[in-house]
Amino acid sequence: MSLADKTEHKYTNHLADENSPYLLAHAHNPVDWYPWGDDALAKAKAEDKPIFLSIGYAACHWCHVMERESFESEDVAAILNEHFVSIKVDREQRPDIDQIYMSFTTAMTGSGGWPMSVFLTPDLKPFFAGTYFPAVDNYGKPSFRRLITEISKAYREDKNQVVASAQNIFGQVTQRLQTSGPGAVLTETMVTGAARGLMANIDNQYGGFGNAPKFPHAPELSLLLRQYGATGDSSFLEASLGGLRAMANGGIYDHLGGGFARYSTDRAWLVPHFEKMLYDNGLLVPVYAEAWQITGDEFYLRPIRETLDWIIREMTAPNGGFYSAVDADSEGEEGKFYVWSEQEIVSILGAEDAAVFNRFYNVTRQGNFEGHNILNMTDASEKMLRETTDDDFEEKLSEMRRKLYDERLKRIPPLTDDKILTSWNGLALTAFCKGYQITGDQRYLDAAGRNADFVLEEMFRDDRLTHSYREGRHSTGEFLEDYAYYIRGLLDLFETDQSRDSHRWIELAQELASNAVELFMDDAGVFYLRPDGQDDLIVRPRDEFDGSIPAPGSIMIENLFKLNRITGDKSFVTAGEKALHAISGRLASSSGLTSAVMALDYYLSDKIEIVIVGNQQHRQDMVAEIYGRFLPNRLVAVHDNGDSPLPLFEGRTTDDGEARAYLCRNSVCGLPALNVEELREQLKGI
Repeated sequence: MSLADKTEHKYTNHLADENSPYLLAHAHNPVDWYPWGDDALAKAKAEDKPIFLSIGYAACHWCHVMERESFESEDVAAILNEHFVSIKVDREQRPDIDQIYMSFTTAMTGSGGWPMSVFLTPDLKPFFAGTYFPAVDNYGKPSFRRLITEISKAYREDKNQVVASAQNIFGQVTQRLQTSGPGAVLTETMVTGAARGLMANIDNQYGGFGNAPKFPHAPELSLLLRQYGATGDSSFLEASLGGLRAMANGGIYDHLGGGFARYSTDRAWLVPHFEKMLYDNGLLVPVYAEAWQITGDEFYLRPIRETLDWIIREMTAPNGGFYSAVDADSEGEEGKFYVWSEQEIVSILGAEDAAVFNRFYNVTRQGNFEGHNILNMTDASEKMLRETTDDDFEEKLSEMRRKLYDERLKRIPPLTDDKILTSWNGLALTAFCKGYQITGDQRYLDAAGRNADFVLEEMFRDDRLTHSYREGRHSTGEFLEDYAYYIRGLLDLFETDQSRDSHRWIELAQELASNAVELFMDDAGVFYLRPDGQDDLIVRPRDEFDGSIPAPGSIMIENLFKLNRITGDKSFVTAGEKALHAISGRLASSSGLTSAVMALDYYLSDKIEIVIVGNQQHRQDMVAEIYGRFLPNRLVAVHDNGDSPLPLFEGRTTDDGEARAYLCRNSVCGLPALNVEELREQLKGI
């Protein structure tokens, strides 16, 4: 930001030179914000002031509310500026800081969320924590102004007690966080037990898990599908499909533009918090792909196509990277961009078409959200589809949606958080690979390839992965989530990209995995979120539990097992086994480790490898046969003639271009299948 830009505002603080949209949005608050860094931490120590740490993200609705109510208040700013050092953190740029202080917040209050508000001693130990605080006493909470007044008074008048309290909290919480419990024998019972534990929380009426607010929980839905595949117990299938159908029909899904919102505020999936996150959509697309592979129901293709199309159309940078999120608010109102009045739709579509559209998407005069309508489908909508005698009905609905989408583009849109995160790009890379595999849409493979090229050229610097990128500027430091999620994406790209040099994705994945083990794993096999020796962190963060995104260490474990199968490098399986044993105690006794459970399932299950060689014309039907089947733990490798440097292709070559498929189970291989019919027969055995 130039000096000229700064002089246009009454206030400019230390966030003005940051490149996070979230931090920049606070750069002209009267609060004298600092970014997390040496300047702020040194100031707190030198002036012996407590730190007010505020953590949020650009698409967070209540973060915006708290900014308007408190951080734009000159009275509040005066108190903060006199008695505190105020630090603003974008949780997406610094997931390590977010994880550390979220752990303390949940331990101290019983819950967490964003905006997160934590008060620290100058040596970074928390002594008070919470989330959103209102402008006036409300919601059973004190006003933020009253809170900071009381805290500043307590620190001035009874600092020794505050420091002692912080030390006590720090000791108790860190001891609990760093303890994994005694080890346990790794068994399939852990997998089935975790799946049955999930079933106890299924909402059989509305789908998904639990009550409001309801989150997608993509890994949990995937685990249920895998248990159905392993056991044949249809209750697992019904539970997963119930959630997937409810979300795709509900208001949490954008029926005009594609993509899922962060979560639903109600039990029935109708009213979302309207922000759209890249990671949610990257996680959901593969589960919908699995549902289609099991059922063959084209219903599950719709959210896959429309979500990937949305990412291509609205979330892709010119360089091939994927943006992070879209805000919930526009023009200061949550959801304003997405909702409709009945009369608006009539004026756009005409009375006749609007009558059909409004019936199908449950649009009424009174509305379902603050006098407006969130488009959604119900059983009645699906009944209309089944019973219509109009062969062109779906095409007409599509045309109506297009007209409304075009009209929506004329509105003031919510902010797009255009920073690019390597980790979330990895989740989206997997989604595009899965989308291509089941649709054959070349655009999805092209998007995946461009993204991988971008990461290789721009985000892989000095043999390390950069976490965040925006407008030519990179963040510093290494994060496990970048390695874990992007390696997974590269493994999926290897199984999807059938070009002659697809082995380059494995070569990159190998290098990243070796670096990750060196950087993030300790001698006991524990994966940490950051390398050791970070001076600005009070504890080295680790987390085996899935949160809004899967535990990266769990994803890393499965990556290591897959790399071992592809490359034959035994060091990968050794590291993966060590990491599994390090968390075995928690696997045996805790819930919330779904991604770790799936890594264990991969480790214990039959190892299915399918190698297909032959030119693209001849192998096309074979590859489609594999992609169309639900084989969650299988490994697919494809090549023109088998002259790849990877050991999977050793002895599996073809000189005439004719296709051959080699199917192996637990290192036992049959004769090559010479056509799709022979391959189909072999697949029936697994």
